Amino acid sequence: MKVVMMCMMKVLPGEMAEYMELEREMFALSERLGMPPWRRLMKLSGRGDIQHSIVYEMEFANFAALDDFYKMGENPEMAALMPRFDPVVESHEHDIYVTMS
Repeated sequence: MKVVMMCMMKVLPGEMAEYMELEREMFALSERLGMPPWRRLMKLSGRGDIQHSIVYEMEFANFAALDDFYKMGENPEMAALMPRFDPVVESHEHDIYVTMS
């Protein structure tokens, strides 16, 4: 069994450049903290304002590994970085999936 977290982000119009800079910082910090790699998916077609939609995917071996990931959010650097996303993000959703063999 694997646990997959999907995060759907909607960036405010005109804020994508700032968002991408914050994302770069987040990815660098995530790697330094030993978080699993993120996979970024950007929509090419669909309805609505797709230019500002980003989907992230992270895969964990089990729920314990997912819990370890959430604990990394308590790191002071990560805790300081996350509020900087607030002015540029319209919405975000997190979904957790379990793969079944």
